[in-house]
Amino acid sequence: MALKVKICGVKSLNHVKASIKGNADMIGLMFYKKSPRFINLKKAKKISDYAENKIKKVGVVANFKLNEIKRIIDIIKLDYLQFHGNESVDFLKKIKKKFKIKIIKALKIENAKDIKRIKEYRKISDLILIDSKIVKKKNINFKKKTLQLNTKLLKKIKNKKSLILSGGLNTNNIFESVKESGIKFVDVSSSLENKIGEKNIKKITNFLKIATKL
Repeated sequence: MALKVKICGVKSLNHVKASIKGNADMIGLMFYKKSPRFINLKKAKKISDYAENKIKKVGVVANFKLNEIKRIIDIIKLDYLQFHGNESVDFLKKIKKKFKIKIIKALKIENAKDIKRIKEYRKISDLILIDSKIVKKKNINFKKKTLQLNTKLLKKIKNKKSLILSGGLNTNNIFESVKESGIKFVDVSSSLENKIGEKNIKKITNFLKIATKL
């Protein structure tokens, strides 16, 4: 299976065009206002309209109320809603039934207990985004500390289907992270930025060039 890629936190048509040209599978539109990647509904609609039938569109929310979600869905054409808050399985069931939309649930995996939550949320989610804990690991060759995914925890996840790998992914660690985790769908954002919240077209293009060859 070829590697799938979601470019999250896009804020302009140029970001979307680069994602489409590089054969990304999804783009993420951030509606959580406290995020540096927040996008208002006017800009999101412009992006969504352009991207229609070209790439899957994901709306990212966290602890939103039903009326807030309804407003987004009424204005923006989305293929998925991605939930990053403390949403319960019952709440997501209500969302899916009411709005007839596919669900991605983000779960932060920091210990073995968290892995059990994947099974729980799989009952209602179409995809589970695994935001793995980042651990510091000394790189002997460069004599400095680098950030790497905690692959020991990821290896304990038996069924890798319908999982998206996220957290600290970049062009330097993508091959190793995918190989060790066994997850063939990745979500990337911060490593494609010049500074927090500002994507770089060349970085998007370069990441996709490398990732889509895996």
